[in-house]
Amino acid sequence: MYIKHEIYAADIAGVANENLPWEKLAGKSLLLTGATGLIGTLMIDVLMKKNRDDNLNVKIFAAGRNEKVANERFADYFDDKNFSFIKLDVNEPIGDDFHADFIIHAASNSQNKLFASDPVNTIMANILGSHNLLEFAVKTKAERFVFVSSGDLYGKPLNEDDVFDENYCGYINCNTLRAGYPEAKRAGEALCQAYISKYNLDVVIARPCRIYGPTMRLDDSKAMSEFIMNGVRGEDIVLKSQGLPRFSYCYGADCVSGILYCLLKGACGEAYNVSDSSDILSLREIAEYVSSLAGKKVIFQLPSELQAKGFLKVLKVVLANDKLRALGWSPKDDTRSGVKKTVEILKTIV
Repeated sequence: MYIKHEIYAADIAGVANENLPWEKLAGKSLLLTGATGLIGTLMIDVLMKKNRDDNLNVKIFAAGRNEKVANERFADYFDDKNFSFIKLDVNEPIGDDFHADFIIHAASNSQNKLFASDPVNTIMANILGSHNLLEFAVKTKAERFVFVSSGDLYGKPLNEDDVFDENYCGYINCNTLRAGYPEAKRAGEALCQAYISKYNLDVVIARPCRIYGPTMRLDDSKAMSEFIMNGVRGEDIVLKSQGLPRFSYCYGADCVSGILYCLLKGACGEAYNVSDSSDILSLREIAEYVSSLAGKKVIFQLPSELQAKGFLKVLKVVLANDKLRALGWSPKDDTRSGVKKTVEILKTIV
């Protein structure tokens, strides 16, 4: 799914024009895992724009397990000297036949249905995969490693109105299938701290909240993604609950911008929430908004047993973003504007 759309192009240009110390990447190499995912695709499009427009000359190693998908997503880059696709399973040891000055580890299952249907890989990509990449970083003397964690690691709020800053620690019932994802992210972060201490490796942690955007998988099982796809197809919006939960969301381009701020301006050992905290809508409000864009209605439907196993059973998860804002970052889209843009872009593709 190679995206050619003026709105998407403007998003990419907006991130590429951020006031960042891009010169840190000039002439260097960067390994990105999860390259064909929602975040990875946007990240590569931004960096390749910097290469082509501003001669940044950063060599990108786009790592993923599916070369066919990579060919579809990065059709315009395969002949570019600054782009290489590497077929890589992060759960396997990484060879030393290439060098990366910077590493962004963004490979992980992030869908509710995959937490239930592929629970072992959900855990291992964040623990064993992180270990393999951290070992590679030490071996090749990488300048900086960014671990893309998740706001899910905060768990259930201890009090209903709590806002999660980076020091917050909520409740997770570890004896459940759904716990595999947040517990693996917690373990991945602990592993990063261990490598900082033992090997003096420079590591920064990004904690995105719920991310959506035009580079998402079209079969993504997250509620927001399903609402968007209902709207794109001109269907009634299917709500598989009362729609009471309220979460922090972040539009894909804003998330990539936030991760780049972590990469280029973050402090070693620190974690940064990547979220838009300005517009905390309930699932029902989002469903109603998408339905208004599509001229359809909201209907209620029970989730499948598999989907229900992957649901996060909390009613409110709000991530503070003050720490990342202090680096100069700010989101450009709130939930409504980001959803509207996503629907408009995907209508030209689906």
